[in-house]
Amino acid sequence: MLRAGVVGLGQMGGGAAICLARAGRPLSVYDIDPKAALRWEDGHLVPPVAANCAEVARNADVVIVLVVDARQVWSVLEGPDGLLAGAHPGLVIVIGSTISLDELTKMREVAAAAGVTIVDCGVTSPPGGHTRKRIVGIVGAEPEVFERIREVLDDFTQAALLMGGPGAGMAAKIVRNMMFYATWLAACEAAKLAEKAGVDIAKMATINALSEADASGPTMWLRSLAARETIPGGATAVRDHVQGVMLKDIDAADDLARHLGVELSVIDLIRNAAGEITAPWA
Repeated sequence: MLRAGVVGLGQMGGGAAICLARAGRPLSVYDIDPKAALRWEDGHLVPPVAANCAEVARNADVVIVLVVDARQVWSVLEGPDGLLAGAHPGLVIVIGSTISLDELTKMREVAAAAGVTIVDCGVTSPPGGHTRKRIVGIVGAEPEVFERIREVLDDFTQAALLMGGPGAGMAAKIVRNMMFYATWLAACEAAKLAEKAGVDIAKMATINALSEADASGPTMWLRSLAARETIPGGATAVRDHVQGVMLKDIDAADDLARHLGVELSVIDLIRNAAGEITAPWA
């Protein structure tokens, strides 16, 4: 049985670690917060965090990295305590963080020099589904590498879809994120109309949720808007985080579009309305 590692125990990483632990997979984890996993349902099943990322690499055959951005991924990979410092022959590092294809290519080259294979695996999940094996894995890898690590992917996803060779999974995740945030823009515009018409936003969110198989981007946005007033003292830090992640993902979409010679007006629309779109989290 392949040994698994998870670096980053936020929503997606914590969910992945919990699902891997439930499956009985040998597991090593790391997060800068030693109690990070305890924020999530069944987080007590996750083993104590390792001393550093290098220790995770030494004790795993497949390491899943689920941190926020490229800067954090580089800090996880490099340095005396990084994954590459603890790497062994055959180690596969799965990058679940949404980053640009250029950054991903550089990471693959650096890892290859250390004898390590990098697989890109974008992740997405319906609200609350990350600990309930509802994560979808969007994978870019050589077919033989995908098949070799599939047992690990299957332990924490409801489906792991091979989109193509290296980079294809990240490209698909970037496209998915752009589409998701575009629905937030649509919800933001609809909410303006609803407010003028005297429509109850909370009930509008309920209508959307009941008419869809799972809560969509607009439903998430409308629910967050309806709940905004219930957040004690506001949540500016949450809004800043949401906006930062959204703009990072939109930058990745812009980079991909320019690389492919595709013009996308929605990217500028989302950027220009970023403050308004993320207002429900303030």
